[in-house]
Amino acid sequence: TGQIEIKERDVTVDTPPGIDNGMNLRLSGQGAEGDPGAPRGNLLVQVLVEDDEYFHRDGADVHTEAPISITQAILGGTVDVRTLNGEVEVKIPKGCQPDTKLMLRGKGIQKLHAASKGNHVVHIKIEIPKEITKRQEELLREFDDETRSSGNGISGRIAKAAESAFESIFGKHKAEEEKQKKEEKDEGVEEKKQAAS
Repeated sequence: TGQIEIKERDVTVDTPPGIDNGMNLRLSGQGAEGDPGAPRGNLLVQVLVEDDEYFHRDGADVHTEAPISITQAILGGTVDVRTLNGEVEVKIPKGCQPDTKLMLRGKGIQKLHAASKGNHVVHIKIEIPKEITKRQEELLREFDDETRSSGNGISGRIAKAAESAFESIFGKHKAEEEKQKKEEKDEGVEEKKQAAS
């Protein structure tokens, strides 16, 4: 019986833009030797794409997260986002809700065998502080009271959007509890006034 001789060698592979995990590349003439006088076979290379801690791929689209403060969520502002082509400044709209998604069109991965690119989807994450100062708590409660007592003017519409964001962050049930406590407190003050008179 004859022996099979195994030969190893390194080859350079050019990967086209947009290639994805599990795809195969065919390298003509880079395979095993054929019969005497026959050309070499082809080499099939399977591509394995490593995961990235920051960018999450979905086809030609990429997804990232951007943390913002409660103040930014309510008042709007900007946040710096790292894209595949560098850092860009992204505008945060007023009254931004939890799990809001902002689309950066054409900032994703180039599509395979095409000139167009996918999109970059920014997932907004509102950071809730675990600890606040006494003054910050007072301001938040004043803000909550002002929000509920605002009318339907321009400030009222902004307050309504802010209230929606507030309830989305802290929970509607929590907001209702705070409202009930305030009403009970107001009733207690009214009873004391009547007793004094």
